[in-house]
Amino acid sequence: MCKYRKDTGYYTLLILAYWFPMNLRARKGISSIIAAAILLSATVMMGTGLVSWSHTNLTSYQASLSNTYSTNVNKLNENLVIENVWFVKNPRSLNVTLTNLGTEGLNVTDIKLQSSSSTQDIPLNTVTIVPKHQYTVFQPVTNYNWQSNVPITITATTVRGSIFTTQVMPP
Repeated sequence: MCKYRKDTGYYTLLILAYWFPMNLRARKGISSIIAAAILLSATVMMGTGLVSWSHTNLTSYQASLSNTYSTNVNKLNENLVIENVWFVKNPRSLNVTLTNLGTEGLNVTDIKLQSSSSTQDIPLNTVTIVPKHQYTVFQPVTNYNWQSNVPITITATTVRGSIFTTQVMPP
């Protein structure tokens, strides 16, 4: 071996041929341990990310499911009765009493009056009716011109989407 030769190309070739195979052979066991540690670390990090992501998705799904369940159960507990419909002759108007017979409070958002000749939609400013209480609608219905012996369908809609209907016959 010519370690002290002035030719840099030959000297570099000798260094590459002599030192590298020896250094690789000497560190072969350490490189497999480092590779295993890197692989294990990457697996742990990916697993942690996956568990964190699934936990976040499960939490949001659980909240959504709980909200949907609560809304649907409350919707089943709504029970609104449309009663005491008064027909006023002069001026022709109509008064309606809504009674909540359910176990949950409800919010009425709309009343619709429909006959064979006309339809009137009366939007309300979200009337809240607590359980076992009633609410009488006077003002919004005063302009309804009803006709004798023509049936009227009265429909009340709540915030949760429940629809309650009754049919009355004016005198």
